[in-house]
Amino acid sequence: MKRLHWLVIPAALSGGLATTAMADDGSLSDSQLDRLLERASQYGFTQYEEISLDDGERVEIEGWRDDGWHLDVDMLASSGELVHEEQSKSQIPDWSLSGDELRQALASAREAGLQRFGQLDVDDNGHLEIEGYDTQDREVEIRMNRSDFSVTGVDHD
Repeated sequence: MKRLHWLVIPAALSGGLATTAMADDGSLSDSQLDRLLERASQYGFTQYEEISLDDGERVEIEGWRDDGWHLDVDMLASSGELVHEEQSKSQIPDWSLSGDELRQALASAREAGLQRFGQLDVDDNGHLEIEGYDTQDREVEIRMNRSDFSVTGVDHD
């Protein structure tokens, strides 16, 4: 019986390490990303410009509150705890993504093969890119049309 007990401990620990390794590869699972987006919404984000996992531990989110203030925050990927924030008075640009549009873009990226999220960028020219990893753990970059979230290109590294 003791041998079985000792075999269970390494199995339990390796499962935890696998979860940590996934976060350390610069990507987030769907559930991790959903949790962080919920936290960003609670913080006040209504429009988004960029989301990126910086070092496997921090997520940077840039966007706007509904009153026009531009937000640039860093959150811990593991908990959503705010660790850095900058705010500046601004105007919400037409090209930014609402929370619903952000979720539509992520759904289109998943249909195009995104398995784990790494980064999202949208710019004033209507370019929208989402990077991460596909089901074979290859890096993937998905470009899409900002107006309807149709995929215009997929690159694997």
